[in-house]
Amino acid sequence: MKKTLTILSVALVAFMLSSCVEKSKKYQQLLAEKEAVVLENQNIEKEYNAALGIISDVENNLSAIRDAEGMMLIENEGSTQRDQLNSELIQIKESMAVNRAKLDSLSNVLAKSNKDRSYLRNTVKKLQAQLEEKEATIVAMQEQLAQKDQEIAGLNTTVSNLNEDLSKVNAEKDEQSRLIAEQITEMNTVYYIGAKKKELKEQGILTSKYILRSEVPTEAFTKVDKRELSEVTFEGKKITVLSAHPLESYTIVKKDGQVTLQIVDQEAFWSVTKYLVMVTK
Repeated sequence: MKKTLTILSVALVAFMLSSCVEKSKKYQQLLAEKEAVVLENQNIEKEYNAALGIISDVENNLSAIRDAEGMMLIENEGSTQRDQLNSELIQIKESMAVNRAKLDSLSNVLAKSNKDRSYLRNTVKKLQAQLEEKEATIVAMQEQLAQKDQEIAGLNTTVSNLNEDLSKVNAEKDEQSRLIAEQITEMNTVYYIGAKKKELKEQGILTSKYILRSEVPTEAFTKVDKRELSEVTFEGKKITVLSAHPLESYTIVKKDGQVTLQIVDQEAFWSVTKYLVMVTK
């Protein structure tokens, strides 16, 4: 019984001592400091994680800018690639603006902190400087793209003007070719007719005295290219040439009830007149 009372007494004293310690100011102060340390550690961890996230985003932006700079070095890039690059630059610039705002906010938080954040502060300052430099790079790249677009637009205008000029030149060339072809055709165009005297008189080719007129109706003749005319054949016994042609430039051949005028010297034959008038019998 005494042993039991002793144990109860000791427990009661321990309980009373514990209750007194918990109510003491020193204990409460230590407890508050512990909670403050835990909270501060939590804040530090949040700040550090936030800083790492921002730093990662900024580094990704810087990497994207380096890739864009590499694309700018590619020669003769097409319009589609330029449009894609310009769109990417705009997106990078917008993302950098968001990250810059985050860096500025983080910098303000670190500046107000009483704890040692020198590593994070230095990292943030370094990234802010790099962002500022790369922002200027993006502006320069966008200006370069705009300048290239202007140059391309100017070249397109020049090419368009050249195409118009070329079209005009080709049109003029075609017209000249047409005129030359017409002139060549006209130079080589000759006319011939063979008929009885009465028919030639009726067609206005011979006068009432059966003399060849100086001007004859062209529509009554057969029109040909002299380069393709080497002979003319008629049914009959005889051909008499009324038009002026050198005698040595042609010959007349009779065969099988037909009579043929053969031209042996084209240039000489047509040198006097381009109208061949023959009387057939």
